[in-house]
Amino acid sequence: MTLPPVMEVAVFKTARRPDTFLFLPEGLPPNEWPDGLEEIFMPAEKVLSLSLTAEHPLAAQSATRVMEEIAVKGYFLQLPPQSSPSSDTSEPTPC
Repeated sequence: MTLPPVMEVAVFKTARRPDTFLFLPEGLPPNEWPDGLEEIFMPAEKVLSLSLTAEHPLAAQSATRVMEEIAVKGYFLQLPPQSSPSSDTSEPTPC
């Protein structure tokens, strides 16, 4: 797959899904969001616009991965990190 050198994206969040971010092509109206994302992600709040390049560092994943998923699926959904169980709450290991 050949990616464009620069991809303009908008990043949204919603109070319904804390620490979850939706990356979409810049300027895409909610009624044109893919796969029914409008219903599960509304009310959405735009938090920033980005010009992604393969060299652009992102905190949680590579820009290339975001760009690839937007090119294939039309969006990238960044889910909150999975927390590992605390050693205080885990079951003891049987001997």
